[in-house]
Amino acid sequence: MTRVAISEEIAERIRNSECPIDLVDSQGQTIGVVRRPPSEAEIERARSRASKDGKRLSWAQVAAKLKDGVVE
Repeated sequence: MTRVAISEEIAERIRNSECPIDLVDSQGQTIGVVRRPPSEAEIERARSRASKDGKRLSWAQVAAKLKDGVVE
């Protein structure tokens, strides 16, 4: 894995983001996408929702929803 150090200002913007972030070069070309790890509150909400009605999604279905930015 390659590690790239970023400024604290950029790190804070990533931490505070509620959606994926496109990383672009000086010409505006996407070079990557950053998704911050879920917070403890988000994990707990997901666990609660998962056990609420018994409906389960496969990993492929979850990944597709994340990729499409679907929020339920």
